Order: sequence, then structure tokens, then C-alpha cells
Amino acid sequence: MSEPNSIANAPLAAAEADRLRRAAGIRAAARDWEGAAAMLGEAVALQPGDAATWFVMAKALENAGHPRRSHAAALKAQAAGPARWPHALALARLLCAWHEVPPLRALAASMQAWQAQAPVEEMMELADLLGRVDLHDEALHWVQQVLAREPRHVRALYVRGTTHLFLGSMDEARADFEQAIALAPDHAHSHWRLAELRAGDRVGAPFRVQRMRAQRERVAPGSEQDIYFSYALFDELHDLGEHDAAWEALTRGARGKRASFRYDAAADHALLASIAATCDAGFVAGPGHDGDDDEPTPLFIVGMFRSGTTLLERLLAGHPDIADAGESGGFFARLRLAADNTGPLSTGFLDIARQADPRALGADFMGSQRWRARGRRFWTEKLPANVLLAGFIARALPRARFLHMRRPPMDVCFSNLRMLFGRACAYSYDQHELAGYYRSYTALTEHWRGVLGDRWLDIDHADLVADPDTQMRRVLAHCGLPFDPSVLSLDDRGGAVSTASAAQVRDGIRKADAPAWWPYREPLRPLADALGVDPHAAG
Repeated sequence: MSEPNSIANAPLAAAEADRLRRAAGIRAAARDWEGAAAMLGEAVALQPGDAATWFVMAKALENAGHPRRSHAAALKAQAAGPARWPHALALARLLCAWHEVPPLRALAASMQAWQAQAPVEEMMELADLLGRVDLHDEALHWVQQVLAREPRHVRALYVRGTTHLFLGSMDEARADFEQAIALAPDHAHSHWRLAELRAGDRVGAPFRVQRMRAQRERVAPGSEQDIYFSYALFDELHDLGEHDAAWEALTRGARGKRASFRYDAAADHALLASIAATCDAGFVAGPGHDGDDDEPTPLFIVGMFRSGTTLLERLLAGHPDIADAGESGGFFARLRLAADNTGPLSTGFLDIARQADPRALGADFMGSQRWRARGRRFWTEKLPANVLLAGFIARALPRARFLHMRRPPMDVCFSNLRMLFGRACAYSYDQHELAGYYRSYTALTEHWRGVLGDRWLDIDHADLVADPDTQMRRVLAHCGLPFDPSVLSLDDRGGAVSTASAAQVRDGIRKADAPAWWPYREPLRPLADALGVDPHAAG
């Protein structure tokens, strides 16, 4: 009798759910997020398959300061299946923020049912969201849909070119960037990407330099366009050996970028010191998730940005037991869930996160991220910034191993200085701030070396380049894996690379005759002095 009654009561349940949703809307308008979430919870109890209600509930819970419950509601919304494009796109934003990659992939696939009517700019936003979590093939699909409608869409050409670059299709990438520039000569981002693809094309470099200089004169000094043109000019001029002009371009770009945001260097130094104080030997040894014998093991490749982490991952990807998973923010996302806090990594966040249950955190990480192993025994988590979380990772995941890439201070710092990172590395646009961060970072890695013991392995970039055989044997032994000669070559290595090294790493292992910073040793004296390095002793 219960089934007929439930069917007969369905209209009443729907009417009551509608009333609750309207009431929740009134509460939300008054910014009573707790009240709105409670009413929406009653509504989904009546209609558990209503994706829109789950989504609105997820937003209300997010605004009410309950990220863990918001995350759970977002997954319920995805499982129920949104019935409208706007709800699906808004849900995609939430899933991307939580690094929920498989649900986001499934959602994007379902959204193809609306692609003929979806607004072009919203399809571009979806492509951006997919690209952020390395779903490049899926992102390419949506960009192609945009260009099928609007072949002259400059941003779509740029995004498609960038996606081709990450996927290793360099000729296609160049064609897209050139087409974007032909349509919009002042599209600085496309010029910048072309500069990344400059390797082996000295003949075309003078033309590209002349073209960029002409366009830079037409934009406002210090503007975003000016900054991108300046960094692109540095790369081209550096390769041409025009070092005075290259330095002028780099200085102009870095000065403009540094002036575009606020950065508290002292707060960064305090954070790194607080991380070390929080994650002492006793904390790191705390009980984590042991897992079973069939569970894959994550290999965390860490270091300063531009220290060689991408090279190491690409080499490891040749081993039949290792899956390369790229740069994932998955651990920090799960740590925020465990802490029930969406704040940035800060001293305040550390106080909350240290109370999280390490066993539950480790089990949640493995349950949500093990797909990255693709059935192999190990997978790489190559996000350099995970070096800040090494203590939390080690505590939650006792089987995890850490591979720390190192380069000489002037090499890695200059490589940061010359790279346009956005705000991801806010310290990298000023020589003194860069040196200060490097010193704090070095102190933190010395701390990890002491508390992590044989779970931590240092790999010097110069040694890896000079003698990959010896170094890769060390790395694989550290991971408990047999040596396989396929790790010694990057030739025809597939897979996406969505880092600043996307073009460079495709050229194989390169041995430089002299440090890239050597021609700029005089203007780099502030950096060298702050690092305690004699710039004339390393030529």
C-alpha cells in the first residue's frame, strides 16, 4: 500500500516542496542562509531527485559557512542531473572549486544536450573550468563548438591554441595564436604564448619582436596588455642575445605586475615558519590512513616553481607502474573539507586544520583521488606548492613519498623572476621579495628533511640533467620500484603538460652551457646579495 500512497501524495509533496523553496528564497534575500538551507533541506527530503534544489542548497550552505555540507549537496546535485543549462554551469563552478574532476567530467558530458542553445561566452567559461582541472580534451570540445558558431572568436582561438600547447600539438597551437593575432593584433596573451613556442624559430623572432614592440606602444604602460607584451619580448630578445633590451622588457613587465596587487611578504615568511612549527615530528607521525595492499601510492613531487618538477614527472611517466597525474589541488581541497573551512592557507587555517582527523582525511583523499592512478601502482601529484602541505600529507598518508627537486638559488630564483605566473607566486616580481621567500622556503625544506626522514628525497636538477640514469635509479629505489630504462627518454612521451614548462619539456633533456641569468649578473646584484651568492662565481 505504501507505493500507491506515495504516488497519490506526489502532487502534495511537490506543492509543499515549492512552498519551501519560495520561503527559502525569502530567507536568502534577507541573507538568512541558515534558515534558507534548513528549508531547502526539507524540500529535498520531499523531492530528493531535484538537482536544482540540491544546488541552491549547496550555495546556501556555502554562504552559511558549512563547506563540508555544501560540498555534499553539490555532489547530490550532480548525481541528480541538472535539468537546465544555467544550473549546470553554476554547478560546474562549484565542482571545479572542489577539484571534483570525475563528477565535473560527467556533468560536462551531460551538458552537451544543450550546446546548440548555450550562450557562447558561457561555453567559453565551461571550457576554462575544464582546463583548470586538466580536462583538456573536454575543454577542446567546447571551444570547438564556439568556433563552429563564431570562427573569428579571438578568445576561443587563444584558448584552443593554449589547449593544443598543453596537449603537445605545437603546430596547431601556433596556427591558432597567429590567427588570433591576425584578427586582434593587440591580443597580448596570444603574443605571449607564441613567445613560449619560439624554440627553434630564430628566423621568425625579429619579426615577432618588431610586431610586439609596435603593439606595446599602443597600450597603456602598466596595463595587463603591456605586462604580457613585456614578458613575451623578454623571452624573444633573450634568445636573440639582445640582453640589454631583454632586461628592460623584463623590468618593465615585473614592475607593472608587482604594482597590480598587494603582497605581504612578512605574512608569507610567518606562514612558512608556522607550518614548520605546527608540523613537528610528533604531528607528522600521527595516525593516518594505512590503506590496503591494492591501494595505489601517491608520489608528491615538490619544490620551488621552475625547479624541474615537470621534467621529473615526465621521466617517471615512462615507468609502467607510474601514472602521471599533473598538477592537482586535490589534497588541499580535501584538507579544507576535513577542516570544514574554505579559507586560504594561513596561520589561522593551520590552527583549524591541525584538528582534522588524519585517518579520515587520508581515506577521503584516496577515495576521491585514486582514479588518477589509472589502475597503476603509483601516481604522481606534481604541484610544487604541495611542499607547504608536506606535513599534513605525511600525517594523513603514511605510504606517500616526497620527491623534492632542487636548483641552485640564482638559477631557480631567476627562472621565477622571468616567468609571468599571475598571482600564484606573488613574491616573484621583486628581487628582494623573491630572495626572502627563497630563504623561508629553504628553511621549511630543511625542516621537512629532518622530520620526514627516508620518506623525503632531494633530487638536484643539474645532476638529473647530467646523469639521468643514476638519478632515476635513486628516485625509483626511493619509491620501491625496479629500474626501467623507459624513464630515461622523453621522446614521443604522450600526456598533457599544463605548466609553464609545457613547450620546453617537449624538447627533451637540455644541458645549458651557462646559467640563463649570467648575462644579467650586474642588474641581478640585489638578488645575488640577498641570497648570499657571488654572481661572478657561477658563470
